[in-house]
Amino acid sequence: MAKERANSPSPAKASQVSGFNFFEIAIEIRLKIYSEILVHSEPIDFVANHRSSPPSLLLSKREGLCPALLRANKKVHGEASSLLYSVNRFRFPDIYISRTSATKCPYITPFLRQIGSLAGHIRHICITFPTFDEFQHGGAVLYEADIKNLELIRDTCTSITTLELWFPPDSENYVLVDLPIATEALDLLDTRFKAVPSLKEIIVHLQVYAVEDLSHYPIKMRERGWTVETALLNRVWISDDGRVEFHNEEDCDAYNNEQLLFEWQRDKEKEDEEWIEECYRRRRDPYWKNDSDYD
Repeated sequence: MAKERANSPSPAKASQVSGFNFFEIAIEIRLKIYSEILVHSEPIDFVANHRSSPPSLLLSKREGLCPALLRANKKVHGEASSLLYSVNRFRFPDIYISRTSATKCPYITPFLRQIGSLAGHIRHICITFPTFDEFQHGGAVLYEADIKNLELIRDTCTSITTLELWFPPDSENYVLVDLPIATEALDLLDTRFKAVPSLKEIIVHLQVYAVEDLSHYPIKMRERGWTVETALLNRVWISDDGRVEFHNEEDCDAYNNEQLLFEWQRDKEKEDEEWIEECYRRRRDPYWKNDSDYD
């Protein structure tokens, strides 16, 4: 979690400095104090740190939270830990689970394993929409990594009530394009969700570039009792060098072609310069008796 605020004493230490017993304050007020330094209004975003093996999870930015408060003493930990994990929403990144994997998957295992039994307080998790295998198996099949994630959530997050799923416009769920298989796929996923006893709400964020891209997704998902929210995004094309964003494909292609031409000319000029230098070197070399090839 985020580092402790500078010069911010814990309630237990503050009570010693000021000479009063922090725990004599009404529990309602103590909970408000805990909330100020343990609860964030926006989802807490994690990013994968690929410098370690396996990758670890880090906060994407400092949220001003002070989880070190939980280490003040056992009573503070008992009163405040549930707030940190039950009120906050946690959003996890996607990574390639293995070197041979062609599909990214939400990376939640390190966090849930690290906090141990405290995962039982978590009520709200945000991940990308689970991915289905393509038509290799003749039907809808969830990727093994997504199955393991849902089983881990079921087994560790025993109080979870809300699962928030992000469906980006570049999602690799191609099986959902085919209506019969899409129906089978959503039924399969719905069965997985219902296997989590405490889960009450599924929220799907469909992100598309055009209304026609929505297809049958919202209707089929709402039929299963899921909440579906749609967002139209402004499509951008990113240049091959990753430096420039364009609002249409033609300008992006023109830029890429221009950069290719520039790189070709630069390489050609470098090659010509090296060739000229080699010609002069050989002309000056007494061992090269016949230099007619370089005239």
